[in-house]
Amino acid sequence: PDAPVALDLNPPRGTRDFYPAEMRQRNWLFGHFREVSHAFAFEEYDAPVMESEALYIRKAGEEVTQQLYNFADKQDRRMALRPEMTPSLARMVLAQRGALPLPLKWFSIPQCWRYERTT
Repeated sequence: PDAPVALDLNPPRGTRDFYPAEMRQRNWLFGHFREVSHAFAFEEYDAPVMESEALYIRKAGEEVTQQLYNFADKQDRRMALRPEMTPSLARMVLAQRGALPLPLKWFSIPQCWRYERTT
């Protein structure tokens, strides 16, 4: 029998933990950001944390492409955790094809993942 493998207690590369003290600071900062955004008539939006890999590979530079957390889903489609928000925003806007009032006044505080050092 194989010996048990020691559990790595570090978060995956490109991610981090937020302990309560850090969450208080983050929530305070994000709260103020939301208040100011709403005061100037911006609306919050969000998008899936997982998108088609092609959405990022299509226009991204080599650095982003090499830092993707990507995988095949259960239907063997190539997927990626979002490394940035702009491609998802563009996809959302294009999906509405002129039905959205312009200029858009949207903001987001997304979680994004890249295989890179965070400290």
